[in-house]
Amino acid sequence: MKRVTDHLIEQRILANIIVRPDCWNEIAADFRPEYFSDPALKAIAEAIVDLTKGGKKLSSVRLAAEMRKRQVGLTTDDLIELSKTYVTVKETPELLTELQDLYKRRTVYQTLLAALDRLENEDKPTDELIADAQQVMLDAFSKAGGSDVKSMHDVAEKLFVRQERIQQGDVPAVYPFNLVGVQTLVGGLETGSITILAGRPSTGKTAYLLSECIGWAQKGLPGLIFSLEQEDYQIGQRNIAALEGIPVSYLREKLDLKNLDRFYSGLSKLRELPIKVCDRRGLNVDQICSIARLEKMREPQMKWIAVDYLTAMYFDPRQNRYLAIGEAVLKLRNLAKELDVFVVLVSQLNRGVESRSNKRPVMSDLRDSGNIEEYADVILFLYREGYYYPGFLGREEGDWVVEVEVAKNRQGGNAGRKTLAMFEQPTMRWCDCPSELAEKYTSLVRSKYKEEVA
Repeated sequence: MKRVTDHLIEQRILANIIVRPDCWNEIAADFRPEYFSDPALKAIAEAIVDLTKGGKKLSSVRLAAEMRKRQVGLTTDDLIELSKTYVTVKETPELLTELQDLYKRRTVYQTLLAALDRLENEDKPTDELIADAQQVMLDAFSKAGGSDVKSMHDVAEKLFVRQERIQQGDVPAVYPFNLVGVQTLVGGLETGSITILAGRPSTGKTAYLLSECIGWAQKGLPGLIFSLEQEDYQIGQRNIAALEGIPVSYLREKLDLKNLDRFYSGLSKLRELPIKVCDRRGLNVDQICSIARLEKMREPQMKWIAVDYLTAMYFDPRQNRYLAIGEAVLKLRNLAKELDVFVVLVSQLNRGVESRSNKRPVMSDLRDSGNIEEYADVILFLYREGYYYPGFLGREEGDWVVEVEVAKNRQGGNAGRKTLAMFEQPTMRWCDCPSELAEKYTSLVRSKYKEEVA
């Protein structure tokens, strides 16, 4: 246990505080009694924290009186002996850093022991036990970080450093959407965020998600796709169809020589993409988070996670579904920050849209599915007029026009603004809508609904 405990470090930092109480302000924000493994030293640490609440100054006399009051078996002589381990006040911050590291090591050690015991003795699913163990460590590590409360001085310093980096050309990473129209309205994706891509069935949600995933991967950004509905080879078929322009239906039968060459070309491109796929069905949100954490450990450069789709996750039937779905979205958002990735989550809309003459999505179509609106950073709605009214533009391509609406954009605004895209259904390709077709579409839809749609 030597590598997970070191009582001399614990003694020295307390000695520094007792002998030189003025050093307390330097470490108070990040000091935690739970860092101490020795019960007696932990008791002293707890007394120090309590005595200094409200900005009160510490003294060895007050500390000795408090220890007697608490009747923890520590005498004034014990505090004097402890004070003898004092070396120099300058080392106090370094001692705290070492103490935090030992606490983390001890937490990992104890968590693994507990996990082994639970694996042997509990009937809970293994993935749930793993997720629980991961969460214990994360909770513990969060306590070993900086203070959760920051002064405006600290915030201002952070802003200064950030802006200086921007001025020098080191712009914080914002990852673009591949559709120009969507990128113009949203302004890109930041790590730590969650984007919801929502629409009714057959609007092209999965195809659009995969189109963006391919684009990010082609830019050298590794990512992970959770496909909770389709198998991995089906994801591969859609990607090859989009990459090579082969109708996806062709990939279910024998190919002629021309399309076989395109298929092999698509395979070569697919092999090079830094994308991983998990097609295990029935995953709950804790299992998704657990798998994602392991992949981030394997691939530290991973920048995005795509989940298709929200309501295909497993939810405990004993839970209120509305609350469970909201909790799942929140956990994925927290995961995005934890792993320094951005998450894109596909969501179905409820059937309420089908009862309206104008079937375009509105926020209330999401609210029946948990606190999605509250937790999402960006919400994009997809709507295809051609799905409900085939041939309304007099040609097949007209049915491929999709309205992409920015329903919410926490950072970039433009809520309620729309752009037009093309979902080429046979090949599952997505692209920006040609101007000539966009003008005709907009004119006809405006006259029909008496509203501006793009």
